[in-house]
Amino acid sequence: MSAAHRADVRDDEELSAKARGVLVLAVVLCRLFMVFSFHIYDDAFITYRYAQNLAAGHGMVFNPGAAWEPVLGTTAPGYAVLLASCCALGAGVVHASLTINIVCDAAIAWMLTQLMRGRPLAATLAVLAFAAIPEVGRISVGGMEPPLFVALALGAVCAANAGRLALAGLLAALDCTVRPEAVLLVGVLALFYVRSWKQALSYFAPVVVVGGVVTALLCNVYGQPIPQSVRAKAGTHGLRPHLDRIADILARSFGPSLGMRVMVPLATLGYILAFAWKSRMRAFITFALLMVSAYLAAGVKTWGWYFYVPLVAWCAALGTGSDALLEFLGRARSALRFEVLGTRAVLVLACVVVLVVALYSRQFPDRVTALVYQPLQKWVTGAGLEAQHKTMVASDIGAIGFFSDTLILDSEGLVWPEAVFTKQVDVIRKHRPDYVMLVANKPRITPFVADPIAQDYRPIVRFNITGDAELRPDPATLPTWWEQDYIIYERIERP
Repeated sequence: MSAAHRADVRDDEELSAKARGVLVLAVVLCRLFMVFSFHIYDDAFITYRYAQNLAAGHGMVFNPGAAWEPVLGTTAPGYAVLLASCCALGAGVVHASLTINIVCDAAIAWMLTQLMRGRPLAATLAVLAFAAIPEVGRISVGGMEPPLFVALALGAVCAANAGRLALAGLLAALDCTVRPEAVLLVGVLALFYVRSWKQALSYFAPVVVVGGVVTALLCNVYGQPIPQSVRAKAGTHGLRPHLDRIADILARSFGPSLGMRVMVPLATLGYILAFAWKSRMRAFITFALLMVSAYLAAGVKTWGWYFYVPLVAWCAALGTGSDALLEFLGRARSALRFEVLGTRAVLVLACVVVLVVALYSRQFPDRVTALVYQPLQKWVTGAGLEAQHKTMVASDIGAIGFFSDTLILDSEGLVWPEAVFTKQVDVIRKHRPDYVMLVANKPRITPFVADPIAQDYRPIVRFNITGDAELRPDPATLPTWWEQDYIIYERIERP
């Protein structure tokens, strides 16, 4: 029996619709619990502000009325437009983003069971890993676009598997508006599924139409289709391999936690079998591996949410590898007997996973929202920044920009093309903003307090999860890494 035939010979052992529904419900419940463990990413608030400004009629800009606008500072314009549509209908942007992401994760769970049909144990383990792993859930409820990105990608793979290449091309093209890495998906689907000129026309027609329309719109509004945030990150960190980032990229892709690293051998077996058995998941897994390879080759500085695609692929590989190992040991079919006790077995496993996630959420509650975001919003309101339209230099521009109408001078250059300064203090010295918000770490505080411009500013408030209220900390005692610990300085009005 060939490997390809072996992969499909068990198609009569699919999960029942009820069992698949249980798995989807488990994912939704786990995400609802995880909302109480993980805070919104600061970068998510950048897209939120773009969405709110678009819904309010100001255009998709970060600083309405600024001389340098419009600037496309979000890498997820498609997600921003979707959020803006929700805002226009009266929904709060934060709740809208969480709802969209949880719905997308439910769709991801359903599509995983569809693509892994024929191997019910593998599908069950993959979806439950997707539901339970904290590093996956953290990204999902962080308010960013990855769940929509993955849902569209898997939707395109499902459509291609069903022979609906026009729909696959449309979904892949729309995915490119959510994250630019989706261009790799367009190529992967063509490689795996396009076999004739007729198929090529069917697949690439929507890609060309959607791509052409979106590119024309972006060029018309912003002068270019490439987001400023991408250009800024490429200019700051360079597009070349960085040896010091290889380990971090690989760890975030395949083992961001000790528990996941322990299971890497099983996931590796799953990757191998996905290709050996010509699994329906292999196009998506190829896409994930190409994304990791692109990050390694470009040497980009990455953040956790970049890795949702590789982590979802890892969950699928883990399910496949675990199922294959259990089958080899002769225990899976007799111990679980999915063909007889499918729904009941799935229900028991799902209940265990949901209970574990609920206990985790209770043990590790979100502290950033209560101790950083909410006090920051309260301070913005009390200081009257919304009415005064002051200027502020900041590197973490998301939350402070979202909570106020302050003109933000983004020292990282994500939404402000003029930020070509080597150091944040150079921005402060040149523009002398009304306020400065610094991350309380050694690389940010040390240059500022050592510069004469610091004499024109006084620290007024600090936000962090530790309760440290020291406004003039000794730079030598501060960490070198980034964390959400902010000190806000106000410019002294001299006679």
